[in-house]
Amino acid sequence: MRIRCIANTGTSLSETYLDPAVGRTKETEFQLTIGKEYTVYALYQLQGSIWYYICDDGYTYYPQQNPAPLFEVVDNRLSSYWRFKVYPNGLLKLAFEEWLSDQYFYDKLTDGEETEVLIFEKLKELIDTEALSPASIPTVTEPAVLTANISG
Repeated sequence: MRIRCIANTGTSLSETYLDPAVGRTKETEFQLTIGKEYTVYALYQLQGSIWYYICDDGYTYYPQQNPAPLFEVVDNRLSSYWRFKVYPNGLLKLAFEEWLSDQYFYDKLTDGEETEVLIFEKLKELIDTEALSPASIPTVTEPAVLTANISG
């Protein structure tokens, strides 16, 4: 999945995305470049808010969460490495298996734990390659072609 930055400040966000307790206000400037495309490594949705984990302009060794309203989707293909999980509190996540199976994976990654950093580096490489490859979605020009492919 690829997204393009269309805004990089808190003024573009609704109240559901703002949280002064963590320093996310209308005055916040995100480490994003307007017009730049980013690969999405995971995403989550909670209470109507969608967040993308991307390697933003401040990337060191782990992706940062960024609010979806700052982006437009330019390639909506989901990574083949992603899995889907819904938690009891309604949180929905799409991420690679290691991220979903270990509830502390992201914490360990941001803490620089060697195993998690190596896992992310490898999966980042795979997801980047996949996301940058040309879309292989077949196009259908004639309805009869589609019907023939489905029925036979």
